[in-house]
Amino acid sequence: MKIVKLAIMAVLALAPAVAARAQVAPSGNPGIVVAGSVNDSALPQAAKDFINKFYPGRTIASVQKNFLRTEYDVRLLNGVELEFNGKGKVTTIEAPGGTVLPDAVVKALLPHKAYRHLADNGLNGYVEEISLDRRGYEVGLLLENPDEVVYTIEGNFLNFDN
Repeated sequence: MKIVKLAIMAVLALAPAVAARAQVAPSGNPGIVVAGSVNDSALPQAAKDFINKFYPGRTIASVQKNFLRTEYDVRLLNGVELEFNGKGKVTTIEAPGGTVLPDAVVKALLPHKAYRHLADNGLNGYVEEISLDRRGYEVGLLLENPDEVVYTIEGNFLNFDN
């Protein structure tokens, strides 16, 4: 019986501290929502078209929308992860651990020069990730050396990263 009383007293002693941490801001607003789950119907048509073309019949497991930058993070049931910009263009695609992207996807996402460079060096079958930003493309490889190839936005080879 003493143990039960001690447990109750401990809970009562901690209750004010837990309640203080759980309080909502004085304004009553929870804050700005920056990202959240959305229905796949919220994806731009270009993103839906890309998924249907290169991953036909694959189920979308989740869609997260970044409301500030209007970007979408999509995860397919087979583990492929994609990021789309607000217009539905792929900005990042990543194959599930230990696998590579289909060659058709690599060819579609990279400028011709970049794809040709990969193919000429026998690397196009090792691509596990492609990221695009305003500076260019980073192509992650399922190799130790090189493990990444960097290209300009036009597709010109810059360097191998290890």
